[in-house]
Amino acid sequence: MRRAKGTAVLAVAAVLGGCDLDPGRVDDIVHADDARPRRVETAGGPVVGAAAAGGQAFLGIPYAAPPVGPLRWRAPQPAAPWTEPRDATRLGSSCLQNLALSAQVGGRGGGPTLGQEDCLTLNVYAPPDAAAGSGRPVMVWIHGGAFVLGTSGQYDPSALARREGVVVVTLNYRLGALGFLAHPSLRGEPGEGAFALLDQRAALAWVKRNIGGFGGDPRRVTLFGQSAGAWSACYQMASPGSAGLFSRAILQSGACVIPETSVTPGVAEAGGARMADDLGCSGPDALACLRALPAGDVVEAAPERPGVTGPNSWAPVAGLDVLPLQPRAAFASGRFNRVPVIDGTDRDEGRLFAYLRGLRADLLSDASYEAEIRRLFGARAAAILADYPASRFDSPKAAYAAVLTDGYFSCAALDLDRAVGAWAPVYAYEFDDPQAAFSLPTLPFSGGLGSYHTSEIAYVFDRPWALADPSAFDDAQARLSAEMQDLWGSFAWDGRPKGATAWPRYRSSADVVRLSPHDPGPAADVAARHRCEFWDGPGR
Repeated sequence: MRRAKGTAVLAVAAVLGGCDLDPGRVDDIVHADDARPRRVETAGGPVVGAAAAGGQAFLGIPYAAPPVGPLRWRAPQPAAPWTEPRDATRLGSSCLQNLALSAQVGGRGGGPTLGQEDCLTLNVYAPPDAAAGSGRPVMVWIHGGAFVLGTSGQYDPSALARREGVVVVTLNYRLGALGFLAHPSLRGEPGEGAFALLDQRAALAWVKRNIGGFGGDPRRVTLFGQSAGAWSACYQMASPGSAGLFSRAILQSGACVIPETSVTPGVAEAGGARMADDLGCSGPDALACLRALPAGDVVEAAPERPGVTGPNSWAPVAGLDVLPLQPRAAFASGRFNRVPVIDGTDRDEGRLFAYLRGLRADLLSDASYEAEIRRLFGARAAAILADYPASRFDSPKAAYAAVLTDGYFSCAALDLDRAVGAWAPVYAYEFDDPQAAFSLPTLPFSGGLGSYHTSEIAYVFDRPWALADPSAFDDAQARLSAEMQDLWGSFAWDGRPKGATAWPRYRSSADVVRLSPHDPGPAADVAARHRCEFWDGPGR
């Protein structure tokens, strides 16, 4: 099995992995000089968070029972109710994740783990004047991390909540094998291969039942997320059981229509059986054996199947109860939850992955670039290498970044825009800041990291997070941040993004809007610039 190489890559994964690196970290509202307790009644029992001039925060609220013991690899069950006021001023644990596995995304772990298996909690952030019955729009954020890392506690949406007058919810969901395992012994179990999506659905159901007490309107819920969080929102659109739980969606760099990432039950169950064998669990008692293992052993195991980052990674299984159809087929046929959508990508998505690859000992060479493209794309690799030879770019690293940007993100997003746009309103964007803020030490890369994967997050939340700090924004970037918050916020209010930038409904790639600090307006060249004619060809 391959192992992650280099402590630098582990350090980056640790930064991305969660708040457990800073135990007890809480939102600034809780520490404000004017903070005071605020009690809200929920269906499970009373919670006491904090209210201040900067907003309100209610942290670590359980939305489902701990998925441990016999509940491992089962659909989420209701949380046990309580009667005494529950402290809601501390974040819940992140879900269990292995840093070595997270660092390389594929292969076996072997590194330290963060989080706990008992992790199904959410956080509610509200404007300072929100109260029961206020009827504010609700925005539910799903974190990214390739379905193997991340946590709700990495993000502070209080500035977005305050500026836009909305209630924002962030949530944790099961990761890796604990969230996505399929296995022959699980056949017929509700949620097989997609337990994490059922976690997200359970959180949305909690919002529908309880958000009114925090000032939110359960009839106006915008589901939004980035990367795996956007993939999740995309999958929820394709999941019949999630109908009525959200009324709009914002997908930031995560269109779930890439053929190479589609996972069928047979492939997933065969991989799950191989994973179980690796862990010493086989035969008729394999599932009982797996449930008895320490959770850390489970999250360290190699996936042994394809997923969102290629071979040996994780993604929900389509063709079972949660996703009866492959999302691509669901969107093409109109058999999905038809809600208004904002969908977009960052201009230089792949540069972050090239940067992370550069932290490893096995830096990309001409030979390893070709080997990686063959690993990721299989039968399509020869055509891709002919169209994206390393010799056409400054380096193999730049070629690798271009392939990921164009094939995994930009053209896939346009593909989704066309399919969904035939049935529901779609507003498409490309985030384009050539000097997007980046908090980690940079490595030599032609042109810098540009608008790298995740770069728009700091602009949407206007708060520091793992990879960027808005305090580094210049005036133009600060204006762009305010504009993006207003666009996202107005969309949450009435389903249309409104701001200084005119934003037409998607009809063709000419309608993609460029969100840029210096050159806002149409991004009419997006399809040609990302070579989408090639990516839309045979095999797509």
